[in-house]
Amino acid sequence: MVWTAATTRFPCGLRDDLLGVPGVTTDRPYALLVEDELLVAMVATDALDELGFHVLEASSAARALELAQAHGGGIAFAMVDLGLPDRPGEELVCELRGLYPALPIIIASGKGVGAIDGRVRSLANVAFVTKPYDFEDLRVTIERVSGGASTA
Repeated sequence: MVWTAATTRFPCGLRDDLLGVPGVTTDRPYALLVEDELLVAMVATDALDELGFHVLEASSAARALELAQAHGGGIAFAMVDLGLPDRPGEELVCELRGLYPALPIIIASGKGVGAIDGRVRSLANVAFVTKPYDFEDLRVTIERVSGGASTA
């Protein structure tokens, strides 16, 4: 008999519903992932999980703000896609900074750093990663913006 390991995938936004369930630990730091493309979100979630983060997934800016407010200052960093269904990612970055001025933010896009509004690029503690993700680049970027928060 051969046994294989399986990973359970939860729909975006439901993983945080498991908080408080026996056997579900929350000792890992939180990463807020804001990505509306399901396959991209799955890849990013797997990478962030491997780096030691509990991932709070949001597929819209509105859901991201709900999760950010629900988890207070307990989020190590946010990773935000530029193209969200309900508003531009740059607006979400500014809203998150309004709530948590010191929150490290990673902007993810396949368009390049030049696609980011200059006001957002000039914010402190904001970094950029290109899609598709390179695991090592993502790890280094997380460590740079969050002061070594990666636990991997």
